[in-house]
Amino acid sequence: MIKINEKLSVLHDDNGVFIDYSNAMAGYDRGTSSVSYVALEDKLYVGFYKPISVFYIDFDTPNTNSVITSISFHNGASFGVVSGLHDDTSGASRSGFIGWDRNQLSEAKTTINSSELFWYEIAFSGDTTEMVINGINIVFSDDQDLKREFFDIEKYKSTSESSFILSHAAARDEIIQELRADGRYKEDFSTGKLKDITAFDLLDISQVKLASTYLALSKIFFQASDEVDDVYMQKSDRYRSLYNKAMKTMYLNVDVDDDGVQDVHEELAPNTASLVRR
Repeated sequence: MIKINEKLSVLHDDNGVFIDYSNAMAGYDRGTSSVSYVALEDKLYVGFYKPISVFYIDFDTPNTNSVITSISFHNGASFGVVSGLHDDTSGASRSGFIGWDRNQLSEAKTTINSSELFWYEIAFSGDTTEMVINGINIVFSDDQDLKREFFDIEKYKSTSESSFILSHAAARDEIIQELRADGRYKEDFSTGKLKDITAFDLLDISQVKLASTYLALSKIFFQASDEVDDVYMQKSDRYRSLYNKAMKTMYLNVDVDDDGVQDVHEELAPNTASLVRR
């Protein structure tokens, strides 16, 4: 079961009728959702309990019309466009990251379809074709990152899958679990209680992108192996070793106060857990 603080809320305002895709799009492996966007009538919304600055959308069937993506955040009075938008999906024509600058000025919660969250409005400059979406969530690497490290990786993809998104999701989960085991946590300052970190608590996912890429490759070659010492297991072990080295990054920005804002004390935090002795 995916916890509520580990998934995004996803709504389609279809000419005034809201369709909730939150559960269907949470895990990249919970089925697909078909969405057609009509520019003069529709809006898409992604929401979370705190501000975010990136998500990953994985398409089974992308849009084929030429459109431009825009993202807006709520400033307490109205929606305004985000600064620093970067759209890897190129107008929903391929899977990819959609990101923008963190710490948008005056971000505020607003209520959409009875849910009060930090909502982000996704709009396109024109109508799209019917899009079949596997999921909208967060991973730390994607297939293009795999190709940069191992150009022929596509030949190892299952015929039943359109991408390696599940390997990226598995790598994300393992990285978060390793960070938890190493003593990474966040704190609810209102209660003083410590809480597990999630993928949405990493303020700069580029800090673990290479590690995630190596780990996903290790998992892919592990699945291809059928003998302990075959060439695939050797590749898996090699990328696992590279992953271990990549995880020894000097700094890791974690949202320790769980407010979605990159505060001064969270910038370039050492990637170590400290033990205080008295």
